[in-house]
Amino acid sequence: MSNAIRDPFRNMRFRLDIEGMQETGAVEVIFPEARLAAGPRQSRVVQFGTLTIRRGVTRSRDWFEWWDLGRKSKASARRTIAVTLLDERGDDVHRWTFNGAEPIAYLLSSLNALGNAPLIETLELTVAGFEASFGQPAPARRKRTK
Repeated sequence: MSNAIRDPFRNMRFRLDIEGMQETGAVEVIFPEARLAAGPRQSRVVQFGTLTIRRGVTRSRDWFEWWDLGRKSKASARRTIAVTLLDERGDDVHRWTFNGAEPIAYLLSSLNALGNAPLIETLELTVAGFEASFGQPAPARRKRTK
């Protein structure tokens, strides 16, 4: 039996997709914490922390414009975000989909005339919920005919 089935995936191969945006690559995704809390009538509710995404600054203004829309408009700036983990061949392995993501903070890393690190753009987002799908669906078994 191959150890490849039990070897953990590396955290460097992933894809970020943001609803309505073309250029959504990222260098880092920090997943939100999800906690169960007591709700009304002995039910349980899930409370989510913030989803943080980071990328190198390019000529694209889409992340800033999304945050700017959220701070200036009364209309909802909510979007769906999907983070897909890739295997060593670049195939999709697992996917986390965050619904109702909305920017709450925008940050740029510092400028330093003595350094040469990339300028990083960060968005912090609230999320209304998330779904996860793990692995490829199992192939359907064929029924044997006699």
